[in-house]
Amino acid sequence: SGLTFIGVLWMIMSSVATALLAGGIIIPEWLIGTVSANGKTVVAFFGAYKRCNYPIYDEDSSMIALVEECGRYSSFFVVPSLYWQVTILLVVSGTSLSLLLTFLIIPALCTQHVINASTAVVVGFFQIVAAICISAGLAVYPLGWDNPEVRDACGREADRYDLGSCRIGRAFLAMVAGVGLLVFSALLSICGGKNERSYRGRQLYEKPSIVLSQAEHAVIRGYDGHPTAVCVRRSS
Repeated sequence: SGLTFIGVLWMIMSSVATALLAGGIIIPEWLIGTVSANGKTVVAFFGAYKRCNYPIYDEDSSMIALVEECGRYSSFFVVPSLYWQVTILLVVSGTSLSLLLTFLIIPALCTQHVINASTAVVVGFFQIVAAICISAGLAVYPLGWDNPEVRDACGREADRYDLGSCRIGRAFLAMVAGVGLLVFSALLSICGGKNERSYRGRQLYEKPSIVLSQAEHAVIRGYDGHPTAVCVRRSS
């Protein structure tokens, strides 16, 4: 393995952090409120790029109807807030980077030359970059709480950084926890990789023993069945 004991913890924490971040993006529970139509009220969920349980205008009945299912926005540009569009770009970029780095760390558990002491620090640096991107996206997200869709679910008092009658969902909290673990993982990377000198030292130690073993075998057997003297030169 190219990882130290702390490096194994680093790999585990990185994997958990990435799983939380990916799950936070997929699950549409960043913001939770309620929507009402025709005397019926349902719980509404907002995510990074989709929402669940929302009102639509029914042309057949000329009334507002509630769709009790989850749906994605038809395109990036119809996301109801520019700030939410920025959030999507930042959190998806940061999570993708974290996922790529995790796929780089995991093979180091089985092979020696994927991660070493120097490259581990570089990976940790980019984990910090990913955490900054995601944190910026999460900080920008509340700036979009003044859009009409949120006010329909959270009340007219909903505004930037003001939830109104809504509450934060578990997916948003998972994103926050994922960022925290990602930063902690980056700190572990400082002691995560083994030093290359230990590899070289071990190789230099093992090589002469192999030559000596072959020499001893030659002495025992000899070319014609009798012991013969063999001179072994050790490389310095």
